[in-house]
Amino acid sequence: MNNTYLFIIFFQFGLLFSQNTKIDKKQIIPREIDFNGNVKKITLKVFDLNRKEEKIDTTKAISEIYFSKLKKILKINKFDKSLDNLWNITEFDDLERIKKISRKNEGKMFNAVIQYFSTENEFPDSTIIDFNENYIEKYINYFKNSLVIKQEHFVNDLLQDYRLYKYNEKNQLIEDLYLNPENDSDETVVSKADNQLSIYPERLTKYEYKVIKDTLISIKIRPKYNLKEVTKKIKTKKYSLEITEEYDNDFFKNSRLIYTYKDSTNYLSYYFKNKNEIRDYYKTTSTEKNIISKWKTEGYGNNEERIEIIKIDVISDKYKNWIRRTYSKANQTTRIIEREIEYY
Repeated sequence: MNNTYLFIIFFQFGLLFSQNTKIDKKQIIPREIDFNGNVKKITLKVFDLNRKEEKIDTTKAISEIYFSKLKKILKINKFDKSLDNLWNITEFDDLERIKKISRKNEGKMFNAVIQYFSTENEFPDSTIIDFNENYIEKYINYFKNSLVIKQEHFVNDLLQDYRLYKYNEKNQLIEDLYLNPENDSDETVVSKADNQLSIYPERLTKYEYKVIKDTLISIKIRPKYNLKEVTKKIKTKKYSLEITEEYDNDFFKNSRLIYTYKDSTNYLSYYFKNKNEIRDYYKTTSTEKNIISKWKTEGYGNNEERIEIIKIDVISDKYKNWIRRTYSKANQTTRIIEREIEYY
């Protein structure tokens, strides 16, 4: 694989570190919205069954997800337990960027988040967060060549802090510098009057990038406390693999691995003690039919490996889109996910 192609997929699959984003789409968009064909709307109902002795408490979450004919998300409505209680609306633009989040307060919807975009960049020009009329946050991004070079953070129109970003010749982020007008000491914990402590982010974060054969490597370095995070990523037509390693003063703390192959996904986490000896581990293999988890925690259960198997029964419609998943453990149902799908 030549380096030109590697750097193309380097951007495509998000190995690059990104700037600070207050509104995270990954936490807002439901995961259970995969589909085939021309879907207009999915009504998603999630039932969690919590057993307490002989009683079953059911927690229900409902979402409506609307799609354009180009399969982009237009809007997400979230309800509390029934379709009569709408409490959150997230609206997207034509590029599937969040432009507004509305929430219910005292029976009325209000604009909790508004984002403005003037370019096709995923990062907004500004983000205004208004969850409380006495506390309004604003994030303003400044661009150069479509890259964010500065981000200012305001509370009630007063500047709280700001970040400066630098890039290399390949437009990869190489430096994130956090600055706070009240803290010139470069300390993350500062003692003030009346024995009060103020907590600040670490001031400088650096990033490095490497290509070794078919593996793309990005390194996040926090030099003040000698902390390092290394991400290795490879994607082929058959599988994808991502490995993240964390180091503290050159001590190998933990490793996380995500391996996707055909119709299965494997998640592995390892936590180490001296000389790279494994202290704890967690392993999960997910397929369409089951989820198998194995883990061992030092000092718990005589250090023996524990196993949990969750079976998944799937019902699909004529378009081969699943409309019901039933999760069970030890022959008892623990979760049900239902989808009503409307097509164009």
